[in-house]
Amino acid sequence: MRSVVRLAAYVPAGSLGGLRIGAFDEDTFTLGATAVERAWGERDSPSESVEVHLFGEYPKMAEWGFPALLGREAKVLRHPGDAGELARTLQELEESSGGPAILVAAELPERTSGRPGHSSSPVGAAAVAFLLEHSSAARPFPLEKGGTNRSAADVAFHRAKRREARLKPSAYVGDWDAAPADGRPVNADLARHAADWDISAVSEGAYVPRARYLENLPSRWRFVAEECDNCHEVTFPARGTCQRCRRRDGLAPLLLPKDGGRVVAVTTIGKGGQPTEFDPQVESSGPYQVALVELANGIRTTLQVTDATAGEVRVGDVVNTLLRRLYPMEGEWRYGRKAVPTLMGKAERDEP
Repeated sequence: MRSVVRLAAYVPAGSLGGLRIGAFDEDTFTLGATAVERAWGERDSPSESVEVHLFGEYPKMAEWGFPALLGREAKVLRHPGDAGELARTLQELEESSGGPAILVAAELPERTSGRPGHSSSPVGAAAVAFLLEHSSAARPFPLEKGGTNRSAADVAFHRAKRREARLKPSAYVGDWDAAPADGRPVNADLARHAADWDISAVSEGAYVPRARYLENLPSRWRFVAEECDNCHEVTFPARGTCQRCRRRDGLAPLLLPKDGGRVVAVTTIGKGGQPTEFDPQVESSGPYQVALVELANGIRTTLQVTDATAGEVRVGDVVNTLLRRLYPMEGEWRYGRKAVPTLMGKAERDEP
């Protein structure tokens, strides 16, 4: 039998009209991906397969996107996005045996209602992920079916939150206490217009073929490096060759931390300085920052900054990373991790 062992919530940082609203580089896949990452945690058993049950409207790439995000074989199933179907599926999984399963419900109501800041959900945009695993002491998670006119994400967020006594406190991770009105102001028009960007564009700059983009997903999405058992050098991004001794054998995957990186350099990209892939972003929202972030001792990567105004992030700040949309290319959005400022990072910088 399976039982719910962890619940994770993700609520976007932006707020408009007292509701949380997704940024221009967020969609249901990025919302759901963040919730799934928080629920799944860091695991070193890549042979373990998982079922992923999707509730909501996700882009087509979700079928291969969630397996790539988890770094393992995954069976992805789509469901109607209503609360009744979520409760029924949860009950069916609890009553069956098998490997791990994740139910993820994501909603961006402001993208479908056509009215910025309008939503039938008390929180607005949100994603919730339920992680179920085999347990000898399984007990059902009491998620009522509720009215089918409410979305799965809305009911999951509010009803799961009220059931915290059913699980250990550590089993709830993420933004359960996020107050809808406390987010930072966002440009709702930019967020909605991003859906209309030309996804058939072809780069005139540093073009990355789709095959190479997919090949690099373990490093770019999951921060997988390689450690050499001969010279103990850590190579990131992973290249299949040790960057010091050039050996191709004896390389072990090493997961780098996704959060808590330190900004060691930062620059602002203004109009005219951006790669052509980012033309629509700059034309719509102006300059953006790019930061060189140290993820671990001596291991650095370059990340675009999001959820911040140009100039907000400075050297010495601590940042986390989230999966976000990068740019549209060849008929689909491409995704990658971006740096997100943290209150802790700013507090440390501002200390006398």
